[in-house]
Amino acid sequence: MTLSEWIQKHAKTPILTVVLLALGIQVLYFCFLGYNRYTEQLEKIELLRESISMGVQQSNRPIIESAMMTSLSNPYISSVLLCSNHEAQMVYPSDSRNYCKDPSTNLRTWPIKRRIIGSQDIELLVILSPGAALTPLIFLVFISFVMAGTIFWILIRVRKRFEAEILNPISEGLNAELPLGVKELEELRFKNQERVRLEREKAHTEALFKLSTQVAHDIRSPLVALDAALKNTAELPEKKRVIVRHAVNRIRDIANNLLEKNRQPPGPASAAASGGMAAGEPPGVHLLSSLVDPVITEKRLSFESKPGVSIDFKLTRESYGLFARLQPVEFRRMLSNLVNNAVEALGDKGAVDVGLNHEGESILLTVSDNGKGIPPEILAKLGQRGETHGKAGGSGLGLFHAKATAESWGGCLAITSALGKGTTVVVKLPRTAAPAGFVPVLVLPPGRPVLVLDDDATIHQVWQGRFDSVRVNEHNIKIIHFSEPDKLRAWLKADPAKAGGAVCLFDYELLGYNETGISLAEELGLCGQTILVTSRCEEPRIIEECARLKIHMIPKGLADFVPIQVEAGRQHPAPAAPASPGRLAVLIDDDALVHMNWEDAAEAAGIELKAFKAPAGFLSDLEAFPKDTPIYIDSELGNDIKGENVAVDLRKKGFTNITLETGHPPERFSHLPWLKVMDKESPWQA
Repeated sequence: MTLSEWIQKHAKTPILTVVLLALGIQVLYFCFLGYNRYTEQLEKIELLRESISMGVQQSNRPIIESAMMTSLSNPYISSVLLCSNHEAQMVYPSDSRNYCKDPSTNLRTWPIKRRIIGSQDIELLVILSPGAALTPLIFLVFISFVMAGTIFWILIRVRKRFEAEILNPISEGLNAELPLGVKELEELRFKNQERVRLEREKAHTEALFKLSTQVAHDIRSPLVALDAALKNTAELPEKKRVIVRHAVNRIRDIANNLLEKNRQPPGPASAAASGGMAAGEPPGVHLLSSLVDPVITEKRLSFESKPGVSIDFKLTRESYGLFARLQPVEFRRMLSNLVNNAVEALGDKGAVDVGLNHEGESILLTVSDNGKGIPPEILAKLGQRGETHGKAGGSGLGLFHAKATAESWGGCLAITSALGKGTTVVVKLPRTAAPAGFVPVLVLPPGRPVLVLDDDATIHQVWQGRFDSVRVNEHNIKIIHFSEPDKLRAWLKADPAKAGGAVCLFDYELLGYNETGISLAEELGLCGQTILVTSRCEEPRIIEECARLKIHMIPKGLADFVPIQVEAGRQHPAPAAPASPGRLAVLIDDDALVHMNWEDAAEAAGIELKAFKAPAGFLSDLEAFPKDTPIYIDSELGNDIKGENVAVDLRKKGFTNITLETGHPPERFSHLPWLKVMDKESPWQA
């Protein structure tokens, strides 16, 4: 219903109905008054007839004349006549014309005849004046019709002005630039223009968001291929290798910058949206390569004004899967300060290399430059509050903050420098077990296919190159590539038996399709064997979905670095690390024969083995063992006690070197990726 129709239905029609009803009631009332006056005159004429009849019967002319003259005092009677055979016998007033011959009815005269009582040939003729009787009523009726017409005219005029000044501006003019005559409408026009502007800005922002997300996604896949190709450029001259490496870094910077902008919208919610935490919140477990890469991108963009300075982050196989418990905001600030210091030490030319590696249970983050170096006497003081070097106006707070931050996470910071060669800052952090959804090692079962689903041909080439490098063909492992969901469905329908043990490497976003890698895995019943390979692995929504469906993840940027193993016989995804000579080890197993074999092997290897038949014995003396003590636990401990549950409890208590020694296959414990699995044979067996 339009506004005009609404006004017609709820305003104009009811008003007109009321006016017409009131007018009709007035007309009926006026008719009633007219009829009432008419009957009243008839009663008076009847009384006049009786009086005159009495005079005629008595032949008393004065009575007749008196009655006739008295009747003329009635304003509605204009003449009174006594007629006999159409001739006037008496006429009052005397100047009245002879109505006895022509008693016609018109608007001015209304004759009423009454026969005189007691006489056969004499009639009383009373001439009423309708005009005199009805003029007031007619005037009132006229006034009523004039008022009704006026109301109709006002309504028509109001409607026209309403349409011209309100309805048309509302329907057409609120988006116009011309000012409106009504103040409220002018305010509404301004508000509407502001709303339209905000909607346009929102649509523009959403379009840019989708475009930048898609561009970042599309760049990620060829980047992985370029990174892989860069390793085979040894035959190129050094100058060309540098150009290629810088070009790849620039492409990575664009992708990272787009992703960071999309992941961190402005406003107080940006930290939550990006998965980060405020500086005051407790530390969490984070993948360091995902934190370092955006910072290096930011630094390259910040120092574009120094074309002679290169900032490089070298990812290697050793960089893969390094997690630490820290605060992302503080870590980024620490790394940013260290890179700033390195760049400022170079001047206008030089190189800054950022590396990520591990040493035992520690992670090593290095920031190196090939600058002038730091004199030994100054080097010893760096890291203390207020101590700085080679930086005009420096306060020394950057290094002091970096050192204090690393120590607060259980790590340390060390600086080495050589004059004329440069400086290296090493941040050492405790390594933390990877979250349950992360893939530390990509294990391929022999004879089972690997299904790769990605809309980008370059990522298929990367995976094929990785699998060729470990000679999967020798283990009867077939790599099957898909770029469309329908082809994957058709393959699974044609050969459902092979799909049962397949390893599925699915991209999250599939261009041109509504399905995602997660939705396909859920639809096809492949969740337990699916690994999501995506650059969006830090988004909380995707993490929650993967956790719900027990889908693991590999960051797409690290696809070229994930370790790949072919499962052969009793080979394990993460071989147990035996205790080194001279160290303490713990065995929890309810089998006496296992105790004997392990104790003999431990004694021969110089290991002090503490053997327990039940977890309670070890738990009662827990404080006597260091947190890094190698602990070997049987899966079946009797009395429905599961060794893997004991391992979970020990991990919560801070023990870091836990191995399950069992006859069960390792796949049974895939839900505990941090737990190392081995067979029942002693790790020190000769």
